Parts: sequence; structure tokens; C-alpha cells
Amino acid sequence: MGGGQSRARVQRLDPLVAERIAAGEVVERPASAVKELVENSLDAGARQITVELVGGGINLLRVIDDGCGMSAEDVKLGLERFATSKITQWEDLDSLSTLGFRGEALPSIAAVSRLEIATCEPGASSGTRIRVEGGVIAEEGPAPPQAGTRVTVEDLFYNTPARLKFLKSAAAETSQVIDLLTRMALTQPEVHFQVRSNQREVFLVTAKMTLPQRMAQLWKVPLEDLVEVEGEVQGVQVRGWVAKPQHARPTRNHQLFCLNGRIIKSASLSQAVLEGFTPLVSKGRYPVALLRLDIDPSLIDVNVHPTKAEVRFAEARSPFRAIYRSIARSLEEHSADSVQPQHWDLIDEAPFVPEPSAAIQAREPQAPVYSAPARPTARPLPPYRPTPPPLAATLELFKPLEAAPEGARVKVLSQLYRTFIVAQVDGELWIVDQHTAHERIWYEKLGHLQPLDGPQQGLLVPEIMEFPLAQAALLEGSLEQIRSFGFEIEPFGGNTFQMRSLPLGVKPGRAAGIVRDLVEQMASEQVSLRNHPQEVVREKLRAMVSCKAAIKAGDPLSVDEMESLIREMLTVEHSNYCPHGRPTRVKLDDRALERLFHR
Repeated sequence: MGGGQSRARVQRLDPLVAERIAAGEVVERPASAVKELVENSLDAGARQITVELVGGGINLLRVIDDGCGMSAEDVKLGLERFATSKITQWEDLDSLSTLGFRGEALPSIAAVSRLEIATCEPGASSGTRIRVEGGVIAEEGPAPPQAGTRVTVEDLFYNTPARLKFLKSAAAETSQVIDLLTRMALTQPEVHFQVRSNQREVFLVTAKMTLPQRMAQLWKVPLEDLVEVEGEVQGVQVRGWVAKPQHARPTRNHQLFCLNGRIIKSASLSQAVLEGFTPLVSKGRYPVALLRLDIDPSLIDVNVHPTKAEVRFAEARSPFRAIYRSIARSLEEHSADSVQPQHWDLIDEAPFVPEPSAAIQAREPQAPVYSAPARPTARPLPPYRPTPPPLAATLELFKPLEAAPEGARVKVLSQLYRTFIVAQVDGELWIVDQHTAHERIWYEKLGHLQPLDGPQQGLLVPEIMEFPLAQAALLEGSLEQIRSFGFEIEPFGGNTFQMRSLPLGVKPGRAAGIVRDLVEQMASEQVSLRNHPQEVVREKLRAMVSCKAAIKAGDPLSVDEMESLIREMLTVEHSNYCPHGRPTRVKLDDRALERLFHR
């Protein structure tokens, strides 16, 4: 055999290279390192934990605890891969009660950073300090006799530039870390947590606070709207709290599952929560829930992935049933209602729409009801007074992109299920999805605005908005992009912001909800303001704002509003689809109808 390329010979990787490669599975970003270090602190019995960040944890992150500390020998051994105090044999995994067990965290972090450990055991006359650079011990010596451990990580990924360039902006990385620590603080209510970012305190929760108090502070849910959940099915014990249906969010970010003390992710358990709330939350909304499951450790497998966030259940149906049955029972006992108090304000503004028949009501169990018969008897029905249609008022605030086609004849026939508009347009039968159609209109309008030059309507009194900590950090790093669409928002101290003006066409009563949903979705998608071109970020935000500002399925519309919406569709480009690719309308002419009836 000749003429071909010679094959490279198999050889052992340099240990330092192997360490850096292996570290990528455990340490993906600053939040990964914080998770591993805080879990070590909790396993060491810490009751006070302080986390400090600089530059989102990329420049520096530090974890300080009051746990049991380590001896000099333990520190050195802990810097070797697969050295752990949590297990000694394979069978120990069947009864695992610690958060860590793989023995990979410290060596993985040390391999891609400049790391320093200062630790001392209780009662010892002195402690131990070791400094490691890129996996190699650079310095060691005594430390002050202060019980506990202090781990400082500097210049994360300094020796792996390929990993470094994939990190997001400092604001986005800070948001990830704060979201993680928020979850850990919620699952460890007996531990005092303090978090600082760039020398500013982000949050502080003490061991004296109850779990509902922590949820109220960190997730911004009124304390009185939290419902306790407790139950057991086939050996699976469920305990925790859920927020009443009116606090459902547009993403699952505010659902937290803790299995035997370990935070896990599970689409199945999230679906179980949704089943427990059915039919009290509308489509596209997700309940707020913090649930702890206690199961015999021998019935679960936690050794699925190095991050230990995924688990396997020996019997998956039992946890599912335990969650949804416990939630459904608790909501029923507390007479939870799906009608949000702020919806009553919309009744006065909405034009009268006849109540649908019982058959139609049965087909739309998730649609919010805004009609007069559902009004609480404690509030008398106000006298009739004509008001401008909300949608028509919205459309009038924009100048049309171009004149509607000459002679376009539009005759609205009906609003079907408060979601679809049935109309005759120039001899064709149109069935229009009111949300996607209005979403496309918004999208086209916003596309003609120049950055930082969107038409605005000022607020006489600025609206104050408070956000969960992780979202506040993300919002602060995204203000310039959000302002480009007419939302003038500025920091107001801590995790609070004030909104001074809105885009033309957004109703003031809905503006805060639009911004909250927008930030929630940004947090879910983790839009990077550093690694994507600005035009990509702007397009993402443009699509988000369009979706949040558009009328919703379930909103009652008058004939004039429906006609205005259809006429506006005739003036925009690409009106057949919304920005996310969903159709806005179905058109049927006489030939299409004849084919349907085989004529």
C-alpha cells in the first residue's frame, strides 16, 4: 500500500490536555463552577454561604462557607480527579444522600482557571492555602485558623480560549449565576445565602426566613397567594408551594424540582404541575411551583450526566401522579380561581360581545372570560358609556405603511371562539387568527423604526417594576435594545426599574405585563448581546415585542375592530404568516368551496 497519507499513531494525551478536555463536561460557564463549589459547601455542612462575582464570574468568583473545612492532605487529594469523600464503592450510589459524588469538580475548575483554596478544620491551630494555575500547584502554605473554606476562581477559561469565546455577556452570565443561586437558596431554606456582584449586594436570605418568604422575595410572588402542597403516592412524598393561577408565567423558569435535596430538571414533572392546574391556566402559561420530592434513593439513578441535573426513575408514573394529585387537591381546598383581578379593568373598556353558547364555552376551557356575567357581585355593573375600541385605537396610533388597496370590500361576519375572525374580503371567505395577524402588523410597523427612535407615548407617572434577581441583571444589560422599540426603562435601585414611556399603540395598562413577559422570554432564550450581531439581537427583540404587544386569543373584539385589523393586514408585507412562521389566515374562494363539497 503506497501513495496514501500516513495514519497518525495512537498516543496518550498529555495529562494537562486531558484535564482541560474533561473539564468541559463539568464546567461549561461560571454558573457551572458556582454550582459545583456551592454543592461542596452544602455537603460540608455549611450554614452560611457567601458568593462573590466580578464580571459575571469570568474575571472572579469566590465561594466562602462555614463548613467543616479540610486538612492539607484532603485538599491535595481533592484536586485529583475521581477523589471524593462521598462514596467508596459502586453500591453507594443506591443510597446517595450528598449533592456531589463524582470527584470531578475541583480538578475540573482548577484545570481551566487560576484557583486558590484556603481552608481550616474546626479547632485546628492553622489552616491550609493552596494556589493552582491551569491544574498545576503553584504555591502552598498555611492559612488563618478560620473554620470553613474559601475558594477563589480567577480568569476562568484563560487557557481555553475556544471555551471563553462562547461565553455570553457579563450581564447574561451574571443572570445565569443569580438564577442558579436563587434556586439553591429556595431548596436550602435552612442555609444563610449572601450574593454580591461587582461589590454590590444582589440578595441576602437568612436562615430565619420561611420558604414562602424566600419565594415571595426571590420570585416576586405575593406571600398571600402561595398555596402549600403536600401529598404522597406509592412511596413518593411531595411537599412544597405553588402560586395561585393568576401568577402563571410565560415560561417554565419559575418551576423548581428538588429530588432528595438535589435540584433536577424534568419535563415529565413540569407536565405533572400543569396537569394539576388544568384548567385554571391558559395555554402558553406555566404555573409557579417549588416542589420537593422524597423517594427511596435506590429507586432513582442520579449518575446520568456529569452535571447531575438529570435523573431516571425506576417507576416514572408515581412521581407524576403524586405531583398532579397533590396540587389539584390543594388548589381545590384553597378555592383557587383562574380569573385575574386585573382583568376586571378590561371589562369597562371592551365592547359588548354576546355570550357564546354552552357548546362553544365547552370548547374553550382555557380562554379567560372578560364578559359581564362573570363580574363579581360585590362590584355593581357600571352604566353603559361608549368607549373607543381598544384595537382600533391601537391601529390609529400608527400611520399606515401604505394605502389599502383601492376598492377592497371587507365585510365582517363573526368572531369565532373569540380567536378567529370570519369575514368576506373581495368575494373570498377569510378566517383570520386575530393574534398572529396583529402580531405580523406589529412586526412590520416596528421594522420601520430606527434604533433609539421609536415613536413613544410618555407616562405622566412612571411605572415602577420589580423583577426577580436573575431577570433584573439581564434586563440591565439589555436596556439599550429594549429602548430602541420605544420602551424607555431605567434602573431605579436594586432589582427595580421605572418605565417612563411606551411605544405608540401599547396600552399603558398592559405595558408592564408586556415588559415582564419580554424579559422572561429573554431569560429563557438567554439572548446574547455579546456574541450575536446587533441586527440579530434586534430582530429577536422585534419578534418578541410584536408577540407580546398583539391582541390575544380570547380577547373580544367589536365589528369595527375586526374590520380595522383586516384592512391593516392588506397594507403590510408578508401578511400571510406571523414572525414565527404561523399562518395568519385561511382564504377560501368559490372554487375552493366547490372542491370541499366535491362539486
